[in-house]
Amino acid sequence: MTVRRKWAVIPGLFALAAVAVLLSAYQGAATRPDTIITDRGAWGYSAASSPQGRSPEQPIHFPHPTHVQTLGMNCLYCHYSANKSTDPGLPAVSTCMGCHLVIGPKRPEMPGRPAFESQELVKLQQYWNDKKPIPWVRIHHVPDYVNFPHMTHVNAGVTCQTCHGEVQKMTQVYQYASLNMGWCINCHVGNVNPAWKARYDCSVCHY
Repeated sequence: MTVRRKWAVIPGLFALAAVAVLLSAYQGAATRPDTIITDRGAWGYSAASSPQGRSPEQPIHFPHPTHVQTLGMNCLYCHYSANKSTDPGLPAVSTCMGCHLVIGPKRPEMPGRPAFESQELVKLQQYWNDKKPIPWVRIHHVPDYVNFPHMTHVNAGVTCQTCHGEVQKMTQVYQYASLNMGWCINCHVGNVNPAWKARYDCSVCHY
């Protein structure tokens, strides 16, 4: 085979490889279920973060001001893995019942406050009795191609409020920040107060 004929084969091999890749992708899309994006909401296909201001109703209304400001609870009591995992964790029923086995839904009469029954604690106890998890609705979401390790940020001294706003004052939690790439980079280059600085090359967040 001459040198010219050898080189003529190469484009054909590339074309064959391209066809094989396309067929593989097509078959995967047709037969493999989507196991990544399950929420087909307004932002489901946007390849972007969940929208700023997002504030879905939760199955149990959790009063952050009462627990954080009045009772002095730390974020890590409920979001137990934020300082040691990429994901902060959502409270398990057992976490809530650690206190609410003692503090039940029926509240006695107190000076200036009549007796009442907390319907939210009734719902909590029902999940506990049924041995079912609380179906919390996740509020903050970044795309699957973004790596955001919570523990790295928490252990570097970035407070929860830096990204999530003053959750301790929110009667219903909402998404405080845009979570888009420009917002993240703004912090990494030090354009915030306090002026944190960190690497901001592509491989830090996208790998």
